Amino acid sequence: MQTRLATAPAAERSARHARWRRAALVLCLAPLAACNFDRAITVKDVDILTPGQLNSPEALPTLLAGTVSNFQIAYSGGGDLSNGGHEGVINLSGLMSDELINAETFPDRIEWDERHVRPNNGSLGALFTDLARARAFGELASDRYNQFAPDEQGHAEVLALAGYAYVLFAEDFCSGVPVSTLKDDGTITFGDPLTRDQLLQGAIAKFDSALAVPNATARETNLARVGKGRALVDLGDFPSAKTAVAAVPTTYQYVIEHSSNTNRQWNGIWNYTGNSLSFSAADREGGNGLPFISANDPRVSILDIQDFGFDGETPFFLQLKYPERTSNVVVADGIEARLIEAEADLAAHDGAWLTTLNDLRGNFVTPALPPLADPGSDTARVTTLFTERAFWLYLTGHRLGDLRRLVRQYGRDAETVFPTGPYHKGGDAYGTDVNFPVVSAEQNNPNFHGCIDRNP
Repeated sequence: MQTRLATAPAAERSARHARWRRAALVLCLAPLAACNFDRAITVKDVDILTPGQLNSPEALPTLLAGTVSNFQIAYSGGGDLSNGGHEGVINLSGLMSDELINAETFPDRIEWDERHVRPNNGSLGALFTDLARARAFGELASDRYNQFAPDEQGHAEVLALAGYAYVLFAEDFCSGVPVSTLKDDGTITFGDPLTRDQLLQGAIAKFDSALAVPNATARETNLARVGKGRALVDLGDFPSAKTAVAAVPTTYQYVIEHSSNTNRQWNGIWNYTGNSLSFSAADREGGNGLPFISANDPRVSILDIQDFGFDGETPFFLQLKYPERTSNVVVADGIEARLIEAEADLAAHDGAWLTTLNDLRGNFVTPALPPLADPGSDTARVTTLFTERAFWLYLTGHRLGDLRRLVRQYGRDAETVFPTGPYHKGGDAYGTDVNFPVVSAEQNNPNFHGCIDRNP
């Protein structure tokens, strides 16, 4: 009999519940930009609103709630499997990197774990649509705020979440992601494919706009600061990244709140790990992976359930970072801000990088971790920094982008960074993917002709 954790739901704030209920009315508003428009449902429904119907100041709270809801599905997923799987960026990037291994039998998800994802992969189509929806909805909401209340709270939040959608496209997908627009009359303006760096510059523009909103809260402002720092790190501009996050308190967190109200609102990481036993925590995957299990690190809590996963053959190790369907997921926090500063200091050959890491180890995890010693070489220092990032940011959607940066920015060979060698299911070998392709349904866009490149 398979073992599962108890999932007693945590209490949710009534105000947030009201926002989620309002969001349910608008989840179908912007799913079509940058995806297969021919598959749109055409049956009219009184509960589905068009962009033109959300054209008043009274719609702003609904637009804010819808932006958060759409980002949640794209980022940490959900349990509403009838609408495309909703695995989320964190799960699928965790499979392609060394955070998770596949412990079930669904072929499309095995492709992610095996580093060989086809453009017609069903999970890819769902993820691309979800992330495109999150990006488009955030931009629509920002347009309405610009029209009715440009200086008010909420505007910076929708801008920042749209910026994060751009960052996730840049970090996880190949170069050449089209960005299309759904207009108020329901027609589509097909966008041109954007390179990785163009996506990151677009993200920075969103974050800068969020930082310019006069009445933004500290919560919103710090979300934009961390996002901007993250995008600048991806571009290799470490001094500017350090400046961007300097004012973020180490105790700051912006979280996506999950709920037991509906399957869609479940934590999708819990759903595919603790609920279905589909994705197991990984340990030294493919030879190059980190020892997420055997390190016994308090930042990555893992349970050996003494049983197999859904496939009946893969020993299952359960992540405990998200133990319930209601577990919240961090999008940005002050710990990431300090890690960005540490990397900038390391790039500048400033010894403060190690001081920053040891301050985090000694004061922001229980039990405290012993201090690190300087490993003595630039190569080893980079390895130390990225290992610390991996444990602090475990299952938050950072690891795939970091593995790509080790290749792109630090000159490492992809096959010394990504899992490689024999794959644990069926004796096949790992593939060579270092990112996700753009979904084949995007061929409906006349401007898109395939990935520009699949480089890190």
